[in-house]
Amino acid sequence: MKTSILVVILFSFTLAKQLYDVKKSYVTPVNEINFEKQINKIRQTTKYVTIVHFYKYSDGESRSFASKYDEFTNEYKGIFRIASCDCDEAEKICQKESVSKFPTFRVYPPYPVPAVDYEGPLEIDGILKLATKYIHNNVIEITETNINTFINENPTVPKVVLFSEKKGFPLVYKGLSVEFEKKLSFGIVRSSEKALLDRYNIKAFPQLLLIKANEKKPYAYKGEYKFKPMFDFLNVHSEVFVPGGGSSADSAATKEWMMQVVPQLHQRSANDICLKVEGVICVILMNNGDKPNNELVDELKKLNQQYERHINRGTVFKFMWLDVKTESKWGQALEFQGEPKIVLLNPSKRKRFAIHDGEMTFEAIQRTLEKLISGDLKFKNLGESLPDFVKIDL
Repeated sequence: MKTSILVVILFSFTLAKQLYDVKKSYVTPVNEINFEKQINKIRQTTKYVTIVHFYKYSDGESRSFASKYDEFTNEYKGIFRIASCDCDEAEKICQKESVSKFPTFRVYPPYPVPAVDYEGPLEIDGILKLATKYIHNNVIEITETNINTFINENPTVPKVVLFSEKKGFPLVYKGLSVEFEKKLSFGIVRSSEKALLDRYNIKAFPQLLLIKANEKKPYAYKGEYKFKPMFDFLNVHSEVFVPGGGSSADSAATKEWMMQVVPQLHQRSANDICLKVEGVICVILMNNGDKPNNELVDELKKLNQQYERHINRGTVFKFMWLDVKTESKWGQALEFQGEPKIVLLNPSKRKRFAIHDGEMTFEAIQRTLEKLISGDLKFKNLGESLPDFVKIDL
């Protein structure tokens, strides 16, 4: 009998220590059994951001703050993964995570970004502000210039477009773009895009449309602009198995260099505009800085227009510019000497280049291009490999 009473007392004490009711709360409890799966595996394989409340029942602040954390979870579940860890019960995990201060609210972004502790006053707004910094954003800016590329690329993938009169990207919308990655593509149109407002008959903001390439009329969302109802609406239309599907961030509509006549040559653009384009000659304006002279760029635009009309002549020219101050390895390889100059690069297996020797005018550069077409231009070998570009962090 005494043993039974002791068991009941111990069981009641254990229940009393729980800050979050597993039957009612959306806060996910993590412990020594599931921490690896719920935290580390998620960081390795997804773009979700996880917030963990490390606490001890006796720490003095967690009990009074738990209800606020619960309310926060109810509103932001889906955007963040929100968890708690009882360091009285999961002592080894807390030691392994070097948690010694209670409460500790720690944000776990996707790898390789390190976890970070919230250091401010104990308030939800501060925790939210910290976690929001690490939310991935698959939403791209849509304008009259790239709307058709966005809609028509990967036609089996439905497109989601938010029309907004506010600056920035709504947190809920960024969260949805992560949730539906590879199933839906997300874009945002600003209220200044008058032509697109007219095209889609937008009279008020915000307005969310889901557009399918094979259907004339878009689906308009009419619910609250909160994660759960928006998720339910989009989930109906999302495609689980999408041939050729991908993230909005992979869309050509996000690649501004694909819409520019004379784009910048750098790590991200190189394959699209030069290095992996079959049969191309890259006409590169080498510039000692990040902004080439507008007059020189205009000359290249005129040349592009000229040679686009004669593409059937067999030689394809792509015009671009290179910041040699940043890409010093390229400057050295292509014999840059400080003043702007034109280099013609053949990026094929033989990897050769020729230097335009003359004035930087439409007529003079055209003469060099014609010499190349006729086979009279002298090239220099670059060797088996091209220089490396400076890495650009996404």
